[in-house]
Amino acid sequence: MADSSGERTESATPRRRSDARSKGQVPRSADLTSALVFLGLLLAVRNFGGQSSQVVKAYFDTVMAHMTTADFTPALVMHLARDTVVIILRAVGPILATGVVLGVIVNVVQTNGPVFAGQAMQPDFNRINPLQGSKRFFSTRSFVELAKSLFKIGLIGLIGFSTIRDAYPKLVMTARMDPGSALGLIGGVLFTTAVRGVTAMLVLAAIDYFYQRWQHEQMLKMSKEEIKQETKQAEGDPQWKARIRARQRAIARKRMMADVPTADVVITNPTHFAVALRYDSEKMGAPVVVAKGQDLIAKRIRELARENGVPIVENPPLARSLHKYVEIGAEISPDLYEAVAEVLAFVYQLNQRAGAAR
Repeated sequence: MADSSGERTESATPRRRSDARSKGQVPRSADLTSALVFLGLLLAVRNFGGQSSQVVKAYFDTVMAHMTTADFTPALVMHLARDTVVIILRAVGPILATGVVLGVIVNVVQTNGPVFAGQAMQPDFNRINPLQGSKRFFSTRSFVELAKSLFKIGLIGLIGFSTIRDAYPKLVMTARMDPGSALGLIGGVLFTTAVRGVTAMLVLAAIDYFYQRWQHEQMLKMSKEEIKQETKQAEGDPQWKARIRARQRAIARKRMMADVPTADVVITNPTHFAVALRYDSEKMGAPVVVAKGQDLIAKRIRELARENGVPIVENPPLARSLHKYVEIGAEISPDLYEAVAEVLAFVYQLNQRAGAAR
């Protein structure tokens, strides 16, 4: 049976999506942006076009009315050129602004917010590699995009042809009309053609948008092995974490052993368990466990106790209870007070006798 661990059958994880977004890989349809921007420009032309054309016409009428051949000087020409640019910008500015703002809004909405892909802006020499370029040129995606472009050109051409064919009888009559009426009729036909064309573009763009989202999801899909590796990276390598824990235990054990010489007594099992206690009546409410361990660690605690003159008392039940229920650095529980007090009293008596013997 074939191993399916390499098959990308799983949905992308949030981390995978975030990494793709940082690289600029987001679902986006250029056709949808173009169609909506074109629609916005059409509406802007319809709303502002008449006013803009009147502003330009009035300006040139004024210029032509006050201009004579004797007026042409370099300074006048520069002045007229500057004024002309300003007037044209004022006339077409609202239309251009509509297209720019709409383009930004459509892109931001498509990508669920602005995308800052610094990695995508870095130079990539594979993009200018002829071999890689030829692979992209003959890829399935390139053929799909070529087919889409040809279909759109053919569709827009067909819409334009059918619109002009329907309006042909009226267009023939423009030769008998005054220039204003003729231009109005031609402009109406062109506007109708544009509206029909942009409607078709919007339908195609909607289809392309959902196709781009589907293709993006397919590209982001992960195999089970990839998800496993990502989880391991997020949580940390178990072996490495085990090494860290072992190192931490070693450091804690070393620190614990350093506290054994400060203990007042070591209570043993006698061989399996060893617990070192320290008690300072002025600073502590109850005796504190400064070290504990079993087997080899218990043996090392006993050795350190002998080397530093710490009394060792055998009391198996108490040693087991202290080892099991009291953590290092914690005070003993009240139910152990009596037993520990007896041991400490015994130790204090030994110390007094030893002091008297000296």
